[in-house]
Amino acid sequence: MPHIYSCPHCHAVLNPNIRVVLVAEFGGQRGLVLMSSKLGDYELICDKGFCSQVKPGDTVDFHCPVCNESLTSKTMDHFTELEMVDPRKTHQHPATIRFSRICNERATFVYDGDSVNEFGEAARLYHDKMMIEGDWGW
Repeated sequence: MPHIYSCPHCHAVLNPNIRVVLVAEFGGQRGLVLMSSKLGDYELICDKGFCSQVKPGDTVDFHCPVCNESLTSKTMDHFTELEMVDPRKTHQHPATIRFSRICNERATFVYDGDSVNEFGEAARLYHDKMMIEGDWGW
């Protein structure tokens, strides 16, 4: 497992295997969502009943499955925010990862303290805002 994803609130590990487990909420319904842990891979698995309610362009709220805190970024509310570490690198400060909360909008940003890497075709839409207003908190 190359990356370990965790909750920025309780620091619980969110990918006990190759998928990141989150609670998604939309339209008063909640469901578990299993996302790929590979950056730039937007394949996900979720309850068909929940996923059938969400349409492209809808904004989904994500929560930690352990502490139930909202994972919406406090500085960029269009994005969900997690922490990520590479266990092969010792003494590494957790990187901040942000991905779009909009269904089918593929935009992910990772800040490791030195640089921002972006993934997904929609990342270009947010590049300038993320670089100028992103407030990565370091």
